[in-house]
Amino acid sequence: MLAQNMPYRPGHGGATKSNRLLLEELAARGHSCVAVTRGEPGVRTIAGVEVFAEAGPRLPRLVREVAGAREPDWVLVPSDDPGLMVLGSALRAAPERVVYLVHTLQQLPFGPRTFYPSGSGRRLVARCRGLVSVSQAARDYVREHGDLDSTVLYPHVYGSPPFPELADRSGPVTMVNPCGFKGLPILLGLADARPDLRFRAVPTWGGVAPELATRPNIEIVPAAEDITEVLRGSRALLMPSLWDETFGYTAVEAMLHGIPVLAADVGGLREAMLGVPHLLPVNPIVAYEPQRPGEAYPRPAVPPQQLGPWLDALDRVDAALSARARAAATAFVARIDPGALEKYLVNL
Repeated sequence: MLAQNMPYRPGHGGATKSNRLLLEELAARGHSCVAVTRGEPGVRTIAGVEVFAEAGPRLPRLVREVAGAREPDWVLVPSDDPGLMVLGSALRAAPERVVYLVHTLQQLPFGPRTFYPSGSGRRLVARCRGLVSVSQAARDYVREHGDLDSTVLYPHVYGSPPFPELADRSGPVTMVNPCGFKGLPILLGLADARPDLRFRAVPTWGGVAPELATRPNIEIVPAAEDITEVLRGSRALLMPSLWDETFGYTAVEAMLHGIPVLAADVGGLREAMLGVPHLLPVNPIVAYEPQRPGEAYPRPAVPPQQLGPWLDALDRVDAALSARARAAATAFVARIDPGALEKYLVNL
């Protein structure tokens, strides 16, 4: 059973997508799988998974009801759970059978990056039977700041080969989810400094920044569950995140298709770049304004950024870099075991 305080589908964020694919992989291997998620109330079946949805305030109760009725062997609870309402309900309904999935560091109840520090929240996490981190960066963070051990399992979110070449040296520079957290000022600065280049902005959970419409060389396109639809024809992918990314699935996805990536030298992006240039410096977010009603996250205090290294890197995007990125990503994905979560749960 997957119990998450996020929608099941559609989902454009890395955590949402990877959770769904992990569960669908288990279903494909013959396991009975259910999901309890936030969304339009109702029940539907998607790719062999029975999905129960409920509005936010009633979600914890639904978690307890479904867990009580189905008696799952394991309940998977992602860290993207403000207030740890779902985690608390899962632990009450299925003690000794909860596995915590570490995705977004800012949603953990401990450490210097947390939005919501909580000693009681850390104790809830410690009660879980197991912790799974989706990157080495997440594992190290949990160990250092939570004094908790976790197992690294890279989710296989990349589909199956062959992975077609999608890069176009004359195409736009693409950025997914251009918002303050993800480095919107760098996108805007590059667009202003390079009017000769085209840029593509793909808003997701961060919303549509009004500044995007004021740049004639920035095209705004809708998000798609199939990431290749928005990556196709890109000159490069821009990932100038200003907060600590847990990993950076989109970096690997772009490189699989031969699209070079310019990424911020922060958090799990260092890991996701697989040793391929270019990791570039940023001034990361270190402070947040109080969260306002209706906002998903506290508003970041975005510091000024230096564009020089990013402008230089734009001119170093070439066919050799594309080939190197493609080779590294292909080798990385080939090493991921789609059955790793099943093996982990069987042996837990």
